[in-house]
Amino acid sequence: MSFASLLINETQSKLLSTVGITFVILGTIGNLSNIILFTRRPLRQLSPCITFLLAASIANVADIYPYILLHTLYGFNITPAYYSSAVCKLQLYLYYTSFCTSSWFMVGCCADRFFSSSTSARIRRYHGTRTTGRIILAITIIILLVYSQVLFCYEANQFNKPAPCFLRSNVCNMVDIASYFIFQSFGPPICMLMFGIGTFIHIRQGQQIRQKPINLDAIATIPIQIINTRKNNRNILPMLIVQITLYILCSLPLMAFKIYSNLPLSTIKNDAQLSVENLFLNVAILLSFVDKIFSFYIYTLTSAYFRAEIIKLFTQRGQIRRVVPVN
Repeated sequence: MSFASLLINETQSKLLSTVGITFVILGTIGNLSNIILFTRRPLRQLSPCITFLLAASIANVADIYPYILLHTLYGFNITPAYYSSAVCKLQLYLYYTSFCTSSWFMVGCCADRFFSSSTSARIRRYHGTRTTGRIILAITIIILLVYSQVLFCYEANQFNKPAPCFLRSNVCNMVDIASYFIFQSFGPPICMLMFGIGTFIHIRQGQQIRQKPINLDAIATIPIQIINTRKNNRNILPMLIVQITLYILCSLPLMAFKIYSNLPLSTIKNDAQLSVENLFLNVAILLSFVDKIFSFYIYTLTSAYFRAEIIKLFTQRGQIRRVVPVN
């Protein structure tokens, strides 16, 4: 290997080990904190949307250990996925399925806001715990089936590719990029944007209804749920908007690399070029995790209600410790 290639690989090892350990620690603390808070009664009763956030946090935890932790080990030159096809396939299957389900659970959260904010009773009937459970189950099954192709398409020991654990053929490359664009890159952001615009329209319609002079007969036609939704949206929408914006921005580098890797380039690449591609791929993958690793911190910074629930959690635990008698 050339000196430039060795230098790039050394830089990549330090980056993976440093950032990987940081992501594992912060991601574990943050997502476990999310799970604890989202299972508490006040937050769980706030909206069925919280169930989607809980499911997304569980999927994020499932993503941290089989993929980020394994990538962190690459920084210490522990690379089982480079040589074992079983490890290569399994880590990528867990990565794609957990990463993708987490993204689509956020879409479900946006859909729930859309349904609940509607002034139409026909649309609002889709806002509920039962519908939420069905959507979560459907998303999980579909994603597990869609990414079953990973178990066939990826192989280890491909040291002439951007990564030793990489796609085995051009057909697999086309299938991979199609599924990535539909289910990860374009699908979730477009659906989030559509439901977001729809939610904004519903909120404006609700404001117009409240601003109109109402008589006693009209009062009965205004759903109480619309009034409650306005308060819930103030608690939930800011944290959703920030996380969704981060998701879109942080997924762009990986999308760019997917497009680049699919271009029909006939140039024979040297070691340095392959090392640069491998470095960019790993940086793009780490960036794609930012919104999932830091979700707890995003919620804490953007939602006063979420911060209040954190304070209540620690306050109640402190009171319990003081009440328990010491023998």
